[in-house]
Amino acid sequence: MVNEGQVMLNEGQTVATALPEATMPNTGFIDSLKNAMQPETIANKLGMDKNMLVDIALYGAIGFIVGFLLKKYSEYFISMALLIVGIVILQHFDYVSFSINMPKVYELLGMQPVVVTDSYGYGRLLWESIRSNVAGSTSLLVGFLIGLKVG
Repeated sequence: MVNEGQVMLNEGQTVATALPEATMPNTGFIDSLKNAMQPETIANKLGMDKNMLVDIALYGAIGFIVGFLLKKYSEYFISMALLIVGIVILQHFDYVSFSINMPKVYELLGMQPVVVTDSYGYGRLLWESIRSNVAGSTSLLVGFLIGLKVG
């Protein structure tokens, strides 16, 4: 008796052949696209880890959203910026007093306060943060510029 996938040579001798096409696994375009779009596959091709790839994508998306909203609703952003500048000027001349309870903010966010001992202050802290996260900062900037262009 000859089973499916076998060919009879002589009486009693059979040789296995390839399975019929219906039983072979189907790897179509969609399956190959799914495999190629896996974060692990893309990260390996680019020579980086999966977490860095996710960070780059996340920062790029945030930059795009901010750029898009800034262009779309620029009059509201300008009004808000002028309001904040006005409050800062009024506070500088002691017409109003505005303070933020930073220890409560740190407690709410679960963060440790950062002590800035440098005379450059928060600008240097921001610059060091950007330098340590070049890929994320670049993707944020590129996403922001694309969002400005699209919006």
